[in-house]
Amino acid sequence: MNLGDLDATLVIEPSVYRALPPHVAAFCSYLVHSDRKWLEQHATLTGDGQPYQQVAAAGYALARDPSRDGLVSVFNGAFEHLSGRTFFANGRTPRFEVDSIALLGVALGVSATSIPQAAIEWFADLLRRSSETLHGDQWQCELVELARGAIGEKPNVLIEDKRLRLAFSEKPSNVERQDAWAEMVLCCGDKDAIQIALNRAVFNKCAVSLASLPISGAGVTGLISILEGLVQSMSHWTYETSQRVKNVTPQQWEIDHEYHVQNLLWTLLRPVFSDLVDEQSLSKVGHKTPRYDLGIPSLGAIIEVKFMRKAGSVACRKITE
Repeated sequence: MNLGDLDATLVIEPSVYRALPPHVAAFCSYLVHSDRKWLEQHATLTGDGQPYQQVAAAGYALARDPSRDGLVSVFNGAFEHLSGRTFFANGRTPRFEVDSIALLGVALGVSATSIPQAAIEWFADLLRRSSETLHGDQWQCELVELARGAIGEKPNVLIEDKRLRLAFSEKPSNVERQDAWAEMVLCCGDKDAIQIALNRAVFNKCAVSLASLPISGAGVTGLISILEGLVQSMSHWTYETSQRVKNVTPQQWEIDHEYHVQNLLWTLLRPVFSDLVDEQSLSKVGHKTPRYDLGIPSLGAIIEVKFMRKAGSVACRKITE
């Protein structure tokens, strides 16, 4: 299976996201950065007495963006409300106590909001008991151990799932990436949304590593890799539809014409290619003296930018010509 085919299998459809419980959808979209709209959609808390699934979903959202002041205060209140509940009660079926995805979401939220240590002792004890209860289920237990690590506790169980270890590692080694990639390829046929999200997280982390280039001296192949990767890079382009930071007006960085695109490419390429030049003329050809948009003399490479304003085959043919 080539990379393109593998990439195509690691997609969670919108209909699947809509059918998932909120904390599971948040877990998946936390792992898959390009699906962050689902994370924001499910991270809605309206008061302290919210279901634990909603609290966990908010925790995943805060782990990705702890600057959401309004959500921080509501999450802290909901977390305090959870502390007043009785867990592992005799005669009552455990729910939150054994829901490892929810426990991890709350733990990540606690870590992101810097709740004082004294206020999370009850949660640390809950996670310890949950890990002991789930010790027979390796997957569930490892998620709980990740939750314990997130709040500063020393995990008792080694994370055996190489994909899970890579997905939540800040500075993985090359060996860890290779091991996780091999395990991901073996599991890529799994249609479960959680497994797809985990596999996608591994794919993305390894792809970023494979695509990394030295800050100087990249060749034509490297140049092409950068330009092709721009499509994915633009998924984090600033285009806000609502206020994300208090007292800061939402920003929408419009790209209205090809000169904007040229500026974007200049910003992207100049640190890598020190001899990058723009708007230079080529030798005269007949009665024309053509100018190229961007060029890298050391590579003998020219980059031409076109901005398509109309859809359809006619416009596409014109641009191609």
